[in-house]
Amino acid sequence: MFLGKKVIVLGAARSGISAAEALLRLGAQVTLTDITPLHKMPEDQRKALQDMDIRLVTGSHPVELLDGVDLIVKNPGISPEIEFLQAARKRKIHWISELELAWLVTDAQVVAITGTNGKTTTTALTGEIFTRGQRPVTVGGNIGLPLTSVSFGKAAQWLLVVETSSFQLEDCYTLQPKVAVYTNITPDHLDRHKTLENYIEAKLRLVQNQTRDDFVIVNLDDPVLSSLSFGKGEFIGYSLSPHGDAECYIKDGYFCWQNEKVAPVQIFKVPGAHNLQNALAAIAAAKVMGIDSACIAQGLEDFAGVEHRLEFAGEQKGIKFYNDSKATNPESTITALKSFEDKVILLAGGYDKGADFQELSPWIEKKVKHLFAYGNTGEMIQQVAQGVQVTSAADLAQAFQFALEEAEPGDTILLSPACASWDQYKNFEERGQHFKALVQRLGG
Repeated sequence: MFLGKKVIVLGAARSGISAAEALLRLGAQVTLTDITPLHKMPEDQRKALQDMDIRLVTGSHPVELLDGVDLIVKNPGISPEIEFLQAARKRKIHWISELELAWLVTDAQVVAITGTNGKTTTTALTGEIFTRGQRPVTVGGNIGLPLTSVSFGKAAQWLLVVETSSFQLEDCYTLQPKVAVYTNITPDHLDRHKTLENYIEAKLRLVQNQTRDDFVIVNLDDPVLSSLSFGKGEFIGYSLSPHGDAECYIKDGYFCWQNEKVAPVQIFKVPGAHNLQNALAAIAAAKVMGIDSACIAQGLEDFAGVEHRLEFAGEQKGIKFYNDSKATNPESTITALKSFEDKVILLAGGYDKGADFQELSPWIEKKVKHLFAYGNTGEMIQQVAQGVQVTSAADLAQAFQFALEEAEPGDTILLSPACASWDQYKNFEERGQHFKALVQRLGG
């Protein structure tokens, strides 16, 4: 399929490097281009690129690179509106995402999870449960590991549990997951997709190639999802409460599948009603793939949660710290606030990606003791904060210090930014690591 083909990999992040490595193994002639100059890249990334037998062009995307090219593999973070891709479109050069490439280079069955929030937790939990079944399993995609790095050459007995984003899916054409899971849909990435309808359309690409032999698992408690049509896959609904359309639900303190009690809810230690929904999604995926209840229960009990998603970061001087850096939109922060019974001290702010912060207002008033707003969106978040103390800060470190001065024993300090991290950090992981480092320093 790729032998002798001239392929451009657009973007040198982890997924780009992984895609280039897979293409080289398939005999393609690879050119990798990235807007960042080579000398400004992290050392490990720079070394990986220099060690590969590829044509490397950094600092710009010259249109001349398109001469004679058969295909482009595009980093999902790169806008399709850039000049380079517009020139490719005029030349009728096709581009795909690294997710699509990963599908093309594997024979494994795919269990794919998407949605606005809950993707990472659901993917990680599903992987945890599936490892207790009979088939070999690997987890990748938007969760951290580029999928081509784990999908390449996998035989049909393998299961790939994959987190998929709208950016990845909009450039997928042949992907056909055996199981597609939808957690929820709320407005997100509108700076890229422009409208909610476009965002939903990208999400629905996950099921565009499914047949009646496949499954689509949907959160019936989500008003957007419950109004959509999902193609040909067998429809499986889940809900926090039992009703006629839900095959996976909670009843009398148990996670249930149809009429079977799978496991008591209390064995699942990750806080928040939204995480119970994530657990139901994972249980449904496991059930349709033939994993028995004992394995499911063990996976639920052993699951400790996901880094940067309502992660307990420690306790110092009677103050608890939670790292929810992956909350990159208001809906995620609302979900985090709902997870705590008492009011919290909230650190929020970051990069502006076009979100409407007004929906935060009632939850800040109900669940926040003191708001410390920072970053590019700090002022916008302050404007929707009613009935609570608000303090502005230049950055996360200053917001953290101000919060410490305010906090008392018994308080909880929660980093749940409601924004992307790109104004001050490379990604939400770096932001979360910084927060945890600030906490750790308190212990000496």
